[in-house]
Amino acid sequence: MPAPETPASQVTNRKLGYREQQELKALPQKIEQLEQEQQQLQEEISDPAFYQQERDTIATTLQRLDQINAELEDCFVRWEELE
Repeated sequence: MPAPETPASQVTNRKLGYREQQELKALPQKIEQLEQEQQQLQEEISDPAFYQQERDTIATTLQRLDQINAELEDCFVRWEELE
C-alpha cells in the first residue's frame, strides 16, 4: 500500500534549523543595508553630472545597482521561504 501523500501545508510548516533561524533573523538587516546602498546609488545616478564621468565608473555603478536589485530579490524570496 503506498504511503499517503503529505499535504503541501505540512511540508512548509516544518521547524527551522538553527542556521535557518539565524539566517531569518539576519535578513531584515541585510535587506535594510542593501536598500540604503540602492537608494544612494539611485541618487548618484539621478544627478546629471553622473553621466559626465568616465565610462568605466558609470558602468561599474550601474552594474552594482543591478547586483543590489538581484540580491534584494533573492533576500525577499529567501525570507518568504523561511517564514
